[in-house]
Amino acid sequence: MAESKRLRILVVWGASHFDEMLQDDFLDNPNYDCEIVSGDRSKTKSPHAASWGRLRSLRRRLAAGEFDLVISGPVQNSPWLSRYRRFFTRLVYALRFLKPSKRRMLDTWWVPWLVNRKGGGKVPLAVIDFYDTSFVLPQDFPLLEAATLYFKLNLYFWPRRSLMPLEHLFGRKLVTPHTPKLRPMTNGIPRELVPATVRPMAERDIDICFTGSIVPKRSADDPDPLIDFTFNPIRRDIYTRLVKLKDRYRVFALDGMVPWEEYRELLQRSRLVVCTESFGCETYRHNDVAASGGVPLVNWMYAANHLPFEPDVHAIYFSLIGQDFERTVERALANPARLAEIAAAARDLVVNHKQRQIVGEFIVNETLAAARASADTK
Repeated sequence: MAESKRLRILVVWGASHFDEMLQDDFLDNPNYDCEIVSGDRSKTKSPHAASWGRLRSLRRRLAAGEFDLVISGPVQNSPWLSRYRRFFTRLVYALRFLKPSKRRMLDTWWVPWLVNRKGGGKVPLAVIDFYDTSFVLPQDFPLLEAATLYFKLNLYFWPRRSLMPLEHLFGRKLVTPHTPKLRPMTNGIPRELVPATVRPMAERDIDICFTGSIVPKRSADDPDPLIDFTFNPIRRDIYTRLVKLKDRYRVFALDGMVPWEEYRELLQRSRLVVCTESFGCETYRHNDVAASGGVPLVNWMYAANHLPFEPDVHAIYFSLIGQDFERTVERALANPARLAEIAAAARDLVVNHKQRQIVGEFIVNETLAAARASADTK
C-alpha cells in the first residue's frame, strides 16, 4: 500500500504558546509537513522569522497551491494602537515596526494579506484563538474575515455573543455573517502529562484538594499596581469554604503553588480536585485532574470549549450561589462508587479526545471539511 501523502501546512504563529500548543498539536505530528513563520520577543532573530522577501514568496506559493492548509494563531503584535489613543502616540508606535527586530514580531498580523482574499483564498485557513477572553479581539477581526474556521477558547454558548464588541466597533452588517465560522476549542493536554496508570479511588486519602494562588504574589521591589483587579475572588471564596470543611472531610487546601512532582502526587491521592474558572472556564487543571484519575470539581461554566466535561459524567459541577458547593461536596463524597465511574469516564475523555495531537487533528479535519463543503456549494 502506498504511503499516504503528508499534509502541507503553513503555520504562522507568534511567540506565545509556541513550545506548548503549537509544538504538541501540529509540529510533532508525523502526518504534517509544516513550514513555520514566527518571530519572537527576544533580542536574537527567530529561525522562523519572515523577511519582506519571504512574505512575498509565501504569498506567491500560497496562490500556486503549494500548501494544503494555513494555520494561524491570534494577533499578538499589531502596528496599530487603538483609535482612542492620541494621534502622535499611534504614529510613533507604528513607526517602531519599521525596525527589522520589531517587524519580525508581527507574524499573524500578515496572514490576511498572505491568503490574499477574504474567505481564505485558494487555501483553507484555520485560526486558533487561544486567548482566555470569550470575545474575539478587534485586532483579530481581519483573521476572522479571512478564516475558513475560527477556533476560540472559551467561546460563548451563543457564539454571536463573542462577536458583539466587534459589532459595536465595525457594525453588525459586517461582523455577524462571520458567526458560523466560530468553533469552540480546548487547550488539551500534552501526551507526556498523561500518567500510564492511576491510583484507584478507594486508595485515595484526600477527599478534596485545592491548590493555586488566590492573589498573585509579587516581590516587594516589583509591586503589581493592579493587584486588586487580578486576584481570583472565586478561588478565594472556595478556599475559605474548604477550610471550614476540614472537620468533616480530609481536605488539602493550599493558597499557593506546589512543585510539579508534588502536584502530580496530590492528584493521584485526591478524589475531588477543585478546578474553578480563572480568566477562562476550562483550565489546564481540568485535564490534569481527569488524566490522573480524579474527579474535577467545577463551578458552572459560562462559555463552551471543545468536548467539555459533562456534568455528572466527567465532572461534578456546583453553583456559587448559597450553600450549593457544600451540598454538592456532601452528595459526591457519599457515593464513592459513582465517583469512581465519573473518574474513569473523565480519564477516557482526556486520553482519547483531549491529548493535544488529537485536538490538532480535529482542527485540521474540521477546517478541510468546511472548505470542501464551501467549494461544493459554489
